[in-house]
Amino acid sequence: MSKSPNQTEHEADDRHLHRLVLFSDAVFAIAITLLAIEIHPPEHWHGVADLFSQMGHKLWAYAVSFAVIGVYWISHRRIFARLRAANGVLDVLNLVALGLIALLPLTTELLWEHASPEATFVYVGLVAAIGVAMSIVWGYAAFAGELAGPVHRGEALFTLARTAVAPGLMCGLILFSLNHVWGLIPLALAIAAFVAGGRFMRRRAAAQAAEQAAA
Repeated sequence: MSKSPNQTEHEADDRHLHRLVLFSDAVFAIAITLLAIEIHPPEHWHGVADLFSQMGHKLWAYAVSFAVIGVYWISHRRIFARLRAANGVLDVLNLVALGLIALLPLTTELLWEHASPEATFVYVGLVAAIGVAMSIVWGYAAFAGELAGPVHRGEALFTLARTAVAPGLMCGLILFSLNHVWGLIPLALAIAAFVAGGRFMRRRAAAQAAEQAAA
């Protein structure tokens, strides 16, 4: 039995989206692996305490970057889980975001080799740029490209804003709190605000869906 044109197009969309996700996962995996490969032990050390004393700044930078890439992978997975198709524009926008992700091992090395405000600015700037790139991916897919499944407009806009702002803000606050303990206070407040905002938008979307179903 031959397939209808709609079925053929749907299968092509599924393959396109699936391959795009697989390629993206590979880039994330390579970037997170390179973080560890770039860490080298000191030539001379005396005891475990001295080893960690000499490598402490590298391990902190590694931990922060590991968390950054992990958070971005989760965000990327959630975005693409909502999509029903992909196209060439989405491919290009996704490649830009992945290209920035691939630079994280380089800026992480810069962060631990040159523990300076300038290095921190470059690192946080890259993290923020990745967030903006990811938000453009979602914004195009959800609005301009109409590639996403049914989603409440308010929730889609909140996802757009959170993806663009949260990663750079959180990363900056984490690095700031390493030298200023009181920086944990705005960090906790920011986390609480984003979590509460997400829950509010989900409840609002669910309530609107229930109203539409009852109408």
